[in-house]
Amino acid sequence: MEGRPFPGGTEYNCLTAQTDVIFTNDSTSITGDIIDRTIGDQICDQLFCGLCEIDTKIRKVFVRGLCGESIYDSEYIYNMNDDGDQFYMGIMTSFIVYNEEANSWFWYSDRDNTSIATSKATQTSLLLGAHFFDFSKVNKGLCKNGGDRIKLKFTTCTSQEFTCNDGQCISMENRCDQIAHCSDQSDEDGCRMIFQKENYKKTVAPFRYEKTNSTVLPVYVDLSIITKSMISIDEIKHSYILKFAIVMRWYDHRLKFYDLKRVTSSNFLSSSDVDKIWIPFLIFRNTESNEATVSGPKSEVKISREGNYTISSKSEVDEIYIFEGSDNPITFEEVYTKKFKCEYQLAMFPFDTQICRVELEARQFERSLIELIPKNIIMEMDTILTQYIITDWSLTYSNESKHELGIYMEIVMKRRIMSTLLKTYLPTSLILFTVYATNFFKPFFFEAIVTVNLTALLVLTTLFISVSDSLPATAYVKMIDIWLIFAISIPFCEVILHTVIDTLRSAAERGEVNHHGTSVKIDDIENTNGNFKKNKVHVINVENEKAMYSGLAHINEETLVDNRRKWYENAKILNVNAVTIGENIGKYFIPLAVMIFSAIYWSVGLSYYLA
Repeated sequence: MEGRPFPGGTEYNCLTAQTDVIFTNDSTSITGDIIDRTIGDQICDQLFCGLCEIDTKIRKVFVRGLCGESIYDSEYIYNMNDDGDQFYMGIMTSFIVYNEEANSWFWYSDRDNTSIATSKATQTSLLLGAHFFDFSKVNKGLCKNGGDRIKLKFTTCTSQEFTCNDGQCISMENRCDQIAHCSDQSDEDGCRMIFQKENYKKTVAPFRYEKTNSTVLPVYVDLSIITKSMISIDEIKHSYILKFAIVMRWYDHRLKFYDLKRVTSSNFLSSSDVDKIWIPFLIFRNTESNEATVSGPKSEVKISREGNYTISSKSEVDEIYIFEGSDNPITFEEVYTKKFKCEYQLAMFPFDTQICRVELEARQFERSLIELIPKNIIMEMDTILTQYIITDWSLTYSNESKHELGIYMEIVMKRRIMSTLLKTYLPTSLILFTVYATNFFKPFFFEAIVTVNLTALLVLTTLFISVSDSLPATAYVKMIDIWLIFAISIPFCEVILHTVIDTLRSAAERGEVNHHGTSVKIDDIENTNGNFKKNKVHVINVENEKAMYSGLAHINEETLVDNRRKWYENAKILNVNAVTIGENIGKYFIPLAVMIFSAIYWSVGLSYYLA
């Protein structure tokens, strides 16, 4: 039209049409009369409301990958002219047509008539999907950061869908799930889960700084422990080996996550991604070399989808769900097998209960930046062990008033007493019963009485040494030591008692004894270096002696015992009271003392054990 656009420039390149209509409404219809029509030039960037609105959806084609300063529109409507030529009309200033002679799509913009972008995409593709455009003939180079050849996507997909390279639309939940849903499998291309800025430092904890009061807010790390197996318990070396898993959970506000899935098992990080992010470095305080929690090939790091997401801007070629690190926690899990120190308190052994710990703390310079929060302890291992029964377990702060000192897991183990009962208490009890039985031997069997008690004394001493060697050396006396020392004292007292009783017998009662096949009078024997003086020894020939005492040295054991019995029946006892008191001590007082001691001992031990 003459005089248009306004002379002296190309700014007003768009036309607007305005029509004034007067509507008449009768009972049957609505009619209108046009009273004025006006056409004017306007700036193309200005938008105006349409004449009318049709209640139907118009499928738009969106362009992804254009920068915000591009001269081209990012929204288009597919159309055809009267000749059947296909073209895309932009919502503002742009349009795209297919040039059959050049076998290319030409992209124009009214903002710059001299700028043309082209693409070699086929006509049948309708430009849908991913295609490369040549921007070398575009004068305004504000969007040429990627060079003249730029990849763009033309898509009709919704905000909940991902555009495949061939234009197919799939659900965003199917993007990067290790299953190809696009026919060209492009939904599994270019997948990544973590975005971090260039100034991100993996060696620095993700603390926050409160500007209003100039304080540092530490990162809170939830810590849980899963016990797997008690490998061994070494009471001698005061240690135990435990297989367990550490589970730590925290937020890193410096990170962004892409396309997280609702199922957490789909959000595991690769080893390369794990090496890029900060992971809590905690020290096992009660190990010999202060071992630490470090990530390795067997570490599992996953992201939990808990917060909302935003959709990537249209300047990004691919649709991406972006999750903030401040809303979606990171979970680290690693299985360890470590040797810990444990001070076993054995004063009440075998009625003892032991408490062992796993102590965790942050490094000294990170204690103000990290706060550990004890969460859960899961007991997956068997609580009935070979030596102990695990009765309780807990996870708590090392110091309730100073959380920066770390946390510890405590395991309470009660000893299984049955083994000690069978290996120590039962044998000692049977030996003491045997010792007590010697009080009912005939007086003539003095040698047998002493032999039995000395043998019992030797066996109990050996048992005492064996038990002591199997336990750690301690400065205090253990409950098992008290029992064995008391048991050892019983045969010792029995030997002393029977020796005293034998010395209190009268000469007449003592009579002769068997000495290597001959009957010898005790009063006539004087032992000098083990030899008998013949002038004071009255030897009675066994074969010729017909007297009552000749049977005491009989070679036949049955005859010998019978003769000894007759001899004691006829013997005279001059000190009856002293011998009777001694016999009563052995038969009544000593067993009574044993029963009283046993009652007190087992009352104390079992009350502590069952508490």
